[in-house]
Amino acid sequence: MDEDVSITVIERLICALASQVVASNSRVLAPDAVEAFGGLNRAETRGIFGSAGHLVHYGSETEELELLMELISKIQRQQTDVNVALAPGDVVRLVGELPDVLDGYDSTWLSETPFVIRYVGPDATADVQPTLLEDYVIETVPVENLKRTS
Repeated sequence: MDEDVSITVIERLICALASQVVASNSRVLAPDAVEAFGGLNRAETRGIFGSAGHLVHYGSETEELELLMELISKIQRQQTDVNVALAPGDVVRLVGELPDVLDGYDSTWLSETPFVIRYVGPDATADVQPTLLEDYVIETVPVENLKRTS
């Protein structure tokens, strides 16, 4: 399948699921959807959250997508060891000497922007994304460069 087609399909499915969650008035995912989002790996997580961020960035309904992303983060969080310092869904700030992967970004923007943890790897790194209204980029940074704000 063509990569552009795959991205379009993922974005359509994300929008459809977000609309379904809001239309149901329950604001929860069906048990099968919860199971489907359980155990996402780094690439899958980046694909879902990156696509949602891309949609918001280019004008899709923000509230619906934010609710869906919150529900997916909640599922990921429930599968995380309770003793970890940082988990998916935590809002963090970037601190300390930032890794080279962030060299192309404005340092003031990086220090002032709240990020949301989307994935915590077993290698002491985390994938972070600015709040959906800010930007949709997802970067992998060492957890030592993150400070929880909420």
